[in-house]
Parts: sequence; structure tokens; C-alpha cells
Amino acid sequence: MTRVAIAVLKVVAIVTVIAVALVAGLAYAMIRHFNTPPPIASYPKPANDLEAQRQDLAYFRELLALDRSFDPAARTLAERHIARLEARGVAVDPAHFRVALMEILALADNGHTRLDIQDGAHPKQLPVRVGVFADGLYVMGVYVMGATDATVELLGGRIVAIDGKPIDVVMERLAALRGGTAAWRRLNAARYLSDPEILFGADISADAERSVWTVATSEEKTVSVAVRATEPEAPDNGTSDRWVAMHSDKPLPPSLRDFDTPFRRVRLEQSCAMLIQLKANHDVGAQHIKDFVTATEADMRAHKPCAAIVDLRFDGGGNYQNTAAFAKDLPELMQPGGPIYVLTGAGTFSAGITTVAFIKQAGGERVTILGEPVGDRLHFFSEGNRGCLPNRPLCVSYQRGKHDYVRPCTDWDVCFWLNKLYPVRVESLEPREMLTLSFPQWRQGRDPAFERAVELAARGNFDQH
Repeated sequence: MTRVAIAVLKVVAIVTVIAVALVAGLAYAMIRHFNTPPPIASYPKPANDLEAQRQDLAYFRELLALDRSFDPAARTLAERHIARLEARGVAVDPAHFRVALMEILALADNGHTRLDIQDGAHPKQLPVRVGVFADGLYVMGVYVMGATDATVELLGGRIVAIDGKPIDVVMERLAALRGGTAAWRRLNAARYLSDPEILFGADISADAERSVWTVATSEEKTVSVAVRATEPEAPDNGTSDRWVAMHSDKPLPPSLRDFDTPFRRVRLEQSCAMLIQLKANHDVGAQHIKDFVTATEADMRAHKPCAAIVDLRFDGGGNYQNTAAFAKDLPELMQPGGPIYVLTGAGTFSAGITTVAFIKQAGGERVTILGEPVGDRLHFFSEGNRGCLPNRPLCVSYQRGKHDYVRPCTDWDVCFWLNKLYPVRVESLEPREMLTLSFPQWRQGRDPAFERAVELAARGNFDQH
């Protein structure tokens, strides 16, 4: 090797090292700037419950200060609520304290800003699982404690009331505990229905251990059942043989089958279209999203579908880098001019929304969005961290990075830097056709949004917008 060649290799090596160092330094700076660690909770052991509560509030105030999603008016109002709690002469019970903090964080009106339960803490749950449909809330699963457990009577019933309060009143109260769009608030309110501590803290139930649920059955009867909270060790994921699930009267379509499978692709029968379904933008258990995306791309290149139906209705987010390249390449993975139908809903959130935007930007007029609006606005704050209170198992997820998929975001202090490498601009992600799913439709094995996409694909409908 000549001296010149050696010199060139040395220069290349030096440049490579410098480039790697710059990238690593930038990545570290971005993490420190947006994923700012919580302050150290350094407090003496409290003498009583009131002192413990005031310590928690002092730390809560520090965590809230790190969240950038509060506008000045909301921050002022939040501070007033905190001060009012601090001025109390007696401690608030844990349930009402938790709900009070949830209400304060909801003032930011940001879907990502929230109060979580600390890892390792397992609060009691009501032994019911609720499904959200266009025509109401239905009991889709119950945990049966014994052969004569009356809870099974609730299965398949439309929820009418909780502890005598009309369900609409209950949902309005619970919607105030999480920020974001009305659809996102409703989705989370439905999740809170199974949390007895929240029901008690929100003054819906008079007992943190027991709640009376009233449902309307398919036989047009009204049934009221006292539901008791289960111990933390009782399974809450529907896998136990004590869980009894509601089943549809007819076979479900491909889009609603294997609901617990996070990533799926299905070559539709008697069609040249492919269904691609993502329920997260991150690994789920042993299922690796990058492996799924790589395999899907290879499958599509080997035999290009004439149309793609991308179902993101249950994609709650994760890391949008895992789907960015796939979304960008999707139009080229199909037959020339093939239409792309994207199914969205209130459960399409965070990186799920970003993925929809990536597809829309890449496919342009070939993309048709069907279903219901996504679960957040096209400008929101995420990319933060989490800090847990010193005396109670409650954690604040604070958000520091701004995303704006409609207008340029130019403030380097608040605009999430990684978006510069993954630029996306869309005017809207509103569905071309609003298509909802009712409980009777589900029972009949129907899925209107999916059915419409299959119908349009069969027609070869290229008139998108």
C-alpha cells in the first residue's frame, strides 16, 4: 500500500471518528434536552399523612414545571389547584388525591401528559372489561370468581349506569381526567371504568371496593350487579380461564381476528389486496416490529398487491422510526398506481398518527383514510420523561418535545429535533368517509371501515381526493 493510500485511509478514519462522535454527541444532547430526568426527590421522612401529601405536592409542582404542553393560562390554573391542596389542614384520601392530580394534568389538554401508577404497584381492578362502540359502552369480558358469580350477567350488556349515575354523566366526569381530543378523552374514560379507586376518587362510587353496574341486555332487560374489586394478583389481561369473553354471533372479518397479535399481514381471499395491521410502533413481548416490517416488505416485493389496507386503528404509538421507511416505500411496494386505504380511529395515537402522516405524505392522492379521526391533534407535545412522587405510587409523565405535522416547527428549544430527519407535512388526516363500528355490527361479524376499503379495492377506485 502506498503512502498516499495510507494517508487517505487515515483521513477517512479520522473523519469517520469525528462524524460518529458528532452524531453521538447530538443524540446525547437531544436525550438530555427532551428526556430530561426528573429532579431528585430529597425529602425527610414525613411525620404524618399531611406532611407526606405536602411533600408530594411540592415534588408534583417540580415535575409539572418540566412539562411544556401547558399554556400560560392553564399553568396558572394548575398552580391554583396545587396551592388549594397545599392549604388543606388535613390530608386527602389516596383516591381523591390521585384524581385531583389527574385533573390538574388534564388542564394541559395534551394527550401525552398524564398520571401513571408506579411500576410494581398493582392497584385493585373491577373484574370487567369494557368495549367502546359507536352506540355505547359494552361489557366485553368478566372475571368470574365462582360458579354463582352474578358478574357474568353483565356480559354483552350495554352499560346504562354506574352506582345509579347515568353512564353519560359518568363518562363526562371521567373525561376531565385526561387531556386531548374528545375522542381520546372518551377512550381513556372507558378505561377508567374498571378502576375502582378512580371511580371512588371522582365521587362516582361511594366505595373504593365495590360498584353497582347497570346494563341493558340483548333481551331488552335491565340488570344491576354489584361488582367487587379483585386483588392485584388476579389476572388483568384476559388470559386466565376465569375470564369469560363476549363472542360474536358470526365469524369476525380478518381485521378483527387475532386481536392480541400486535403485527399482522393478510393476503385477502378472492382479492389481490393485502391487509397490514399494526397495533404498536414498538416490540410487543417476543414480537419484534422491525422483523415484521422487513418480512412484510420482502413479501410485498415478491408479489406486489394491487391495493393495501393499512389498519392503524389500534396503534397506540411507540417509536416512529420503526415504521418511517416502510411508510415512505409503501407506494413502491405495490402494483403501479395501486391505492392505499388507511383505517384510523381514536386509538390511533402518538407514533401511530405519525405513521398515518408518513403514508399520506408518501402516497399523496393514492391514499384514502377511512374510519374515525385519529386520537390527537396534528400538533402535540410528547418526548419527555417520568418522575414518581416520594410518598405515593403515582408518577407524572411530563412532555417536552413539540410535534407539528401541519406547519413548520422552527423553535429549536421546543421542536423535537429528530423530526428534522423525518420531515412530514400534511394538511389533514381527517377520514374521507366516517365509518364507525356499532356493537350489533360487531356481533354480526361486521367491520364497516374494513368492508369499505375492500369494496373500493375491488372496484379499482383510484379517485381518492
